[in-house]
Amino acid sequence: MTKEIYVSPEGRDDQPGTKDAPFRTVGRAQGEVRAAIRGGLRSETTVYIRGGLYELESPLRFDGRDSGGDGSPVRYCAYPGETPVLVGGKQLTGWEPYRDGIWRARTEPGLRFHTLYADGRRVSQARLPAAGYFETDAAEEALLNEETNRHGIRYREGDLPVDGDMTDATVFVWPGEGEWNWFSETKTVSSVDRANRRLTFATPATWSIGEGSRYYVQGSLQFLQAPGQYYQDAANGWLYYRPLSDDADPNGQSIVAPRLKRLLEIGDKDALGPAEHLVFSGLTLACTDFFEEYRMMDDNAERSEHREGLVYVNHAKHVRIEHCRLLMSGSCGIFLDAYASGIEIHRNDISRLGYIGISLNGFPPGKGPFRSAEESYTNRGHRITHNVIEDGGELIGHGCGIFLYQSGDNDISRNRITRMPRYGFSLKGMRYGTMPKEAYGISVTWDNHWDFLHSRNNRIACNDISAVMEDSQDGGMIEAWGPGRGNVIHANHLHDSGIHFSFGFGIYLDDAADDFTVTCNVIRRLYSTGQGKLWMLIFSKGIGNRIVGNLLVDNPHAISAIGSQEMAGEANKGIEISGNIVYNSGYLYYFVNYDNERFASADRNLYWRDGAPCLVAGELPLTPSGDDELDRHIYSLDAWRSLEYGKYDAATIVADPQFRTSGAFEYELRPHSPAYALGFKDIDFESIGPGR
Repeated sequence: MTKEIYVSPEGRDDQPGTKDAPFRTVGRAQGEVRAAIRGGLRSETTVYIRGGLYELESPLRFDGRDSGGDGSPVRYCAYPGETPVLVGGKQLTGWEPYRDGIWRARTEPGLRFHTLYADGRRVSQARLPAAGYFETDAAEEALLNEETNRHGIRYREGDLPVDGDMTDATVFVWPGEGEWNWFSETKTVSSVDRANRRLTFATPATWSIGEGSRYYVQGSLQFLQAPGQYYQDAANGWLYYRPLSDDADPNGQSIVAPRLKRLLEIGDKDALGPAEHLVFSGLTLACTDFFEEYRMMDDNAERSEHREGLVYVNHAKHVRIEHCRLLMSGSCGIFLDAYASGIEIHRNDISRLGYIGISLNGFPPGKGPFRSAEESYTNRGHRITHNVIEDGGELIGHGCGIFLYQSGDNDISRNRITRMPRYGFSLKGMRYGTMPKEAYGISVTWDNHWDFLHSRNNRIACNDISAVMEDSQDGGMIEAWGPGRGNVIHANHLHDSGIHFSFGFGIYLDDAADDFTVTCNVIRRLYSTGQGKLWMLIFSKGIGNRIVGNLLVDNPHAISAIGSQEMAGEANKGIEISGNIVYNSGYLYYFVNYDNERFASADRNLYWRDGAPCLVAGELPLTPSGDDELDRHIYSLDAWRSLEYGKYDAATIVADPQFRTSGAFEYELRPHSPAYALGFKDIDFESIGPGR
């Protein structure tokens, strides 16, 4: 028999929590569940949360005392047909006109926040420039050193006002000498030297900031010049806001100032056992705060002060989050930390994110209270399926859809990810050259180093990814750097995404990305735009990667379909390539550098470029037939086939693959396509993405 408890905004916590006399708060219902569990409750329990707004003053925390049993979970669910909305902030009212289309309202004493929401969208802080970026000037000659360049930036003549108030200012910047746009930081301004045009930070940036680094400055009333922005004068208790439309009245809008960084906190190390067998279903969770400063990850591990999300999970297992709407976060949508295992995240809408949609984070190699590598493998076995993740990285430039660091044996399939400034997926660990010499009292050697890398045996399958890599460079729609072994990237649809400046890739197996299986993926309509350049559709560094049966179609801006490069002292060899269709998508292969162990095998591919000859490019020990656009060389297919005594692509053909001109899905092959004779297997387009 199921136990039922009810919560309603119109209820009272001194009532019995029945349907006719519900509680007022979820916390009161939680207390009732705990009391029942202490009394020996063994049946399934459901807390029905009625529709309406619940403004939380502190996170809802669940731990081992809230756990259900195997087969008898505790559920916190929306009442059928209704929408409960849990908000981590306070609605602001009492707006009055100020000047020049700007309104203002009083805020609570002591309430300071770092992002704002209006009618379901984020409001940007007042900033210069109002959109896009400035670029840093060269440092003064006397300050040209890496350490000094971490402590601030020098701005260019005319970019910032000569007498502006910088009391509350912060700088959003991409550190890295102007070239690297891999990770962004938000730094507080401590002082301004207008004579030398220098902003000094309160704390140093992680990396040096050289000439040409992109940045903007925010947090001054003087900057509030564009619609859709705000400035908070916390010291005097005023919020200034300019609506998107000049004729809009903010008194008719729902404007929320956040005061929490997380809404649901599942698991507690100090509780008796992990939180488990809990279900959260049909809830809307919205509006959490950002950080005053944000520092990039430390060796790819998120810093402890930035491990936040609308839902935060640690010391928990067998928890299910389903059919929820997770909106307007200051940081992540869901953060699965250290000791989270077996979490199911199914059919949720996750959008308007300050950072990452879903972030999975285990322990860095050698860190944590462990005695062995296997004992440190604590973040694992999650199932993330049929979710829609949109509009990430609104406050942190390296935001992505799903991020895995030292987390493995996960099934991540049939999700849709779109509109991210950096990756769709990122799998990270550490490359061998950066690992500690000893971990848990064990010497780390080449032969055992994979034991310490836990982003392994992940299945990334049947996901739909578009419009990512929109504001960074040297990345990919699916990217990996130094993860563990045995990862599978299968039947994903990567499409309609551009490289907006510098360079980037489709599937990017970066340094020390070893033992990947990349099969049956569809990569189409990727492009270069602005100053950006689409390089390789599949770029394979690492050892022993298998690239089989992929469909690379209609990417005319790509330099090549498949590329490779050895760098940073990490081996790049043993790649197996077969049965791919390359259609109007650049050269067949690109070798930034080459050695005779690079490919273990390459054959039975089909290449077509509107009848043009099949070419291979880069640096090869062959006589070139011309130069490519990266200042290396191009080689004919016959020349490539002569390499290594005819080892490669003897059965590869240059032929039209014969796609159907009509049908339920694009790029289906006609029955007599020559690709079938090469072993190509049809891709099940219906299985890709979340479906209905």
